[in-house]
Amino acid sequence: MAFISITVDSTDLKQKTEQLRNLFGQDGRAGLAATLEAALEKAIWPAYLRLREVTPVGPTGNIKRAAHYKTVAYPKSGAAVGLIGYRQSQKERGTATAGSVRIGKERGFHQWWLEFGTKERVVTKLSDKPYQRKAHTRRMKSGKVANISGHQVKGQGAVIASSLAARGPFDIYPDGSKSQPYAFFMKGKKGQQAIRLPAVPPGGRGGRPPVQTAFEQTKGQVAEILRRELSISIEAAISKITQSSTGTISGIIGG
Repeated sequence: MAFISITVDSTDLKQKTEQLRNLFGQDGRAGLAATLEAALEKAIWPAYLRLREVTPVGPTGNIKRAAHYKTVAYPKSGAAVGLIGYRQSQKERGTATAGSVRIGKERGFHQWWLEFGTKERVVTKLSDKPYQRKAHTRRMKSGKVANISGHQVKGQGAVIASSLAARGPFDIYPDGSKSQPYAFFMKGKKGQQAIRLPAVPPGGRGGRPPVQTAFEQTKGQVAEILRRELSISIEAAISKITQSSTGTISGIIGG
């Protein structure tokens, strides 16, 4: 899984965490980590729900389906982290589309492009391979409809950028529209050495990076839940204290 980590910078929260750390002591770091993880899991839930709401839905729905959250405890150090983001699993193969792209719940491989944008791309490969055109009908400028039989077409002899291999076949109509709304096709003029694909801004066309947006819109709620859960944990820890000779906690989880 690949995630973007989120943090809450709050003096109050740091103080509460330090208070818990002092209560648990050096011998209770595993219990402290478990306590912090439980608090974080509740705290980041609103951010995860908002992430699902602001994640755009593309042609496969992969990025929306991959939205997820995760908490990790570190027993040796007594720390824990909470993350929201998108799953990307090398094992989850998914269902094949007409092209090379597959559909599945853990196929958020393009999350970084969506969150941070892409640079301008340059295509220089010349497309000059003959191909077989299927039989079809075509409406002529005169209004007449012609039946075109299947035939071989010579190479384009030009630089082409297309989503054909990735998303499968699509048709381009006389008005320039495509049978697949998410398909793209750009053809350079003969003699043109390259096609420049413009940079994509962070957050895609909408300009709204989903992870950053989700957390910015919910960080107050996340901090409040975390503050509440840490306070509850402190009270619970104090109520269960049995003083040892070192003054540390015993008789609680991980203690």
